[in-house]
Amino acid sequence: MKNLLFWIYIILAVILIAVGYTFWETRVTDSEAREKAISEQGGKDYYAEQDNKTKKEVKKDTNKKPNTNLFKNKTFQSIYNNAVKDKKVMNITLVSTPYQTSDENTTVKDELAYASDDHIKVNEVEVSGSSSTVSIEKINKTKPDLVILDALTLNDFSEDVSSNDHIATVESIYSAAGDDNTPVVIIGTRPEYNDSNFAKYQKAEADYFGSQNNEFFYVNQSNKWPNNKAIEDYYNVADGLLTDRGVARWVTSISDYLFNDKVE
Repeated sequence: MKNLLFWIYIILAVILIAVGYTFWETRVTDSEAREKAISEQGGKDYYAEQDNKTKKEVKKDTNKKPNTNLFKNKTFQSIYNNAVKDKKVMNITLVSTPYQTSDENTTVKDELAYASDDHIKVNEVEVSGSSSTVSIEKINKTKPDLVILDALTLNDFSEDVSSNDHIATVESIYSAAGDDNTPVVIIGTRPEYNDSNFAKYQKAEADYFGSQNNEFFYVNQSNKWPNNKAIEDYYNVADGLLTDRGVARWVTSISDYLFNDKVE
């Protein structure tokens, strides 16, 4: 009986060793195959490609006839006409925040580029801190024909910048970026669900930049969004990131301000 149990243990041990080796060999093979695939794809770019699969591919055909009725604003249209004539494209630089990314890896910048005219190139300068950290030098390096200051309200509010200081800083950026006759458009932000302090902050900005007496190019989009719990379909209340639906809503606000519906 003891001999029988001994041989049973031996057989079980051999089986376990064989199974373990097979599992290890499979893991090693899979790992080598993955490393080879990553190497062939260009190292870390392999992961970037996987992450970017949800982004829309932006294809521009600059040989298309320019749109002579693209912009609602005549000054913007004139800039577009001259830019297309001289260099085939009009450069729009979006000064944006990390909040302009959705949980599905889409961004306001990419969606705006996708939705824009073939002769428009959208560049981006991202600002992770308060509006006082905006670099005019970085903006100028993109050689903009039009600058969009997008959602700096969110950055400043989260950084505890007072509404007065926020307004003063954004106005200084507006003036500096437009020193060489480059127009600047300020984009207001979405509502913050159930936050009266943010509502006051947002209203102070809108009252100042949206005043006809001040003559700023300003987009007050707060009334385009739900101001109740339904806004959770548009942005993640926990981390502030937009949803895909929120990105689409945001881009629509910008497009509605800038562009005509009619194409010529």
